[in-house]
Parts: sequence; C-alpha cells; structure tokens
Amino acid sequence: MDKPGFLHLTLKQMTGDSTMVKNYPESYKGILATAYLDGVSAQRQPYYYALFIRFSDYQALLSSGANEAFGQQIVPHLHSISPSPNGAVKSKQPMAWYQGVFETIAAGNRSAIVQDNANIISFLRMPADAHDLTSVANHVFINDSDHLQFDQNVVALLRVAQETYLPADAANGIGSAGAADNRLYRKAVTTEILRNAFPDGTMRAYLMHGVWDSVWDHENSHLDARFQKAAGPVGAAVTIGPVEPFYQTRLSVSAS
Repeated sequence: MDKPGFLHLTLKQMTGDSTMVKNYPESYKGILATAYLDGVSAQRQPYYYALFIRFSDYQALLSSGANEAFGQQIVPHLHSISPSPNGAVKSKQPMAWYQGVFETIAAGNRSAIVQDNANIISFLRMPADAHDLTSVANHVFINDSDHLQFDQNVVALLRVAQETYLPADAANGIGSAGAADNRLYRKAVTTEILRNAFPDGTMRAYLMHGVWDSVWDHENSHLDARFQKAAGPVGAAVTIGPVEPFYQTRLSVSAS
C-alpha cells in the first residue's frame, strides 16, 4: 500500500449467486442470494473471495511486488479444510483460483459515467465498498477477436444499468427499493467494466462489476425490458459464462 501508484485494495466474500442473470424463471429470483454463506454455515462450502488490488497503471503494479506478495502471502492459505473425526484435514494442493491483470474501460455512479483515464482513477480511489451494500461481478469470456465490438456493447449496457430504475417517475431519481414481491429497483450505486489486459489464448476475460443497495435491486433490474434489450448483444458474444456471484465487502483500504 506504500508503493507508488497504489489506489485501493478490496477483499470481497462471495455470498450467493444471481439467478436472473441466467434468465431463469422469475419464480427463482433471489433463491441463491445467500447460498455460499449458507454453505459455509453448514460446513459444506469453503470461503470464496475476490481480491481487487488497484493501481494507477500497469508499471506501478509490476513495480509494487504485488504479484510476488500474492504468491508468498496468499497462495499458502488457499487450501480447503474439511472436518473429520480426527480433526480438520487440509487439502494437499491449493484450490484453483483465477488471477489476471484487468483494466477498467468504463465506470459510473449515480452522477456520471466516465471512460477517460483521469476520471477512472478518481473513481477507483473512492469505491462504494460499504459492508451493507451488495457487490456483483459478472465473470465472462468472449472470443478475443470480438473484444472491440464487445467493448461498445458492454459500455452501452453499463449506461442502462446506471441510468434506469423503477418506478420510472420516482421523484428521488433513483427508484424504489426492490423486494422479493415486487419489480421495483433502485439504480446501481456504481458500475464498472474491467477487461483483462491480455488474452487467455483465443479468449478474453471481462468482469462486469457493480455495487447495489440490495440483492433485490440487482435482480429486479434484470427483469426490466430496457436492461434485457441492452443485454442481448452482450450475451450473444459470451462463450463462457455468465457467472455472477454476489459479494459483501470484508476489507476496504484506500491509499493515504
């Protein structure tokens, strides 16, 4: 955190899964909202996390030693632990994880949507990471050859996610609280599109990262015809995914 270019570090625990992102019937809405937390409580699931380490540029990230620190300080803890009659059993090998260098190509909040580097850095310095908010991260892969067109489509989707809400005539300009028994929703608190800086073979990974007031706001937003229209071209390009877990922030540290 003392290295030049450091902006922010966030550790988020996976809590559940979105069902509406997969276009399941509306009756399944929110059914997996706390699935991972419930699995941990039942000792049937390990803890899952997403770790975001934000730097102003790629060279600053490399120079910081963050990659080496991850291997030395984090990887040794990535083993599953299983209860047994003779005590806890640690897996011989670490669990699989995905690690990548991502660049933010667009971001937004309830005031503006930005794509230039200076404003994106300002956005990353002050993330909406309160513990009581719900984060989502839609993980997808596309064909790398399609990424320029995909960038345009996914930024258009971000704009819809950041600007739409229900009821559309809400005086507050952000909508009303979503719930299991309604289709209302408040617009996203923040949204962000992260593109892997490098291809994985012929594929390219993206994260569509958002922060919402609640699970229900997020799920109901996916039922809105405006969102579904914008999501069509994005979904058509996806070759692996979507997988869109919910997260809660457990640690959030900004540069001093």
